[in-house]
Amino acid sequence: MQKLLILANSGRVRFLVFKQSGDDPLEKAHLLEGPGSPVEMRPAAIHGTVTDHAGRFRQGGAAGQAGGMSYGEEYELEEQLETEALRRVAAKIDEIVSVAGYPSWQLVAPPTLLPGLRETLTPATLKVLAHSDTGDLTKLPIADLEKRFLA
Repeated sequence: MQKLLILANSGRVRFLVFKQSGDDPLEKAHLLEGPGSPVEMRPAAIHGTVTDHAGRFRQGGAAGQAGGMSYGEEYELEEQLETEALRRVAAKIDEIVSVAGYPSWQLVAPPTLLPGLRETLTPATLKVLAHSDTGDLTKLPIADLEKRFLA
């Protein structure tokens, strides 16, 4: 097991620290929630960013009549918002790994996010990445995470 487990999706980063079992034979290894975890970073929604009324121009129809068609330019806003969310998540992961002193760590993120995260993380953070896996486990209880990662 790696010393640090980071679970991420486009709006949430959760990190857990691996705690070794102690001298007591009844004490088992377990995961501890990191300080300040989880970190919520809700991505901006398109409907909160733009409206279909601002900058509307009429086209066609008689002069002075309401109606006609409106048109606008395509700015690929969805892709821009996804890229911005990806950068925020990667920056938070870089910060977590850096503050922890660059220990060996494991990343779990949705399959749509994982390749982009690996490309966006800094080289120093990627250097100590031991394993990555797909899935969205950011809301799973610690007991379930321990069954999955410590079994």
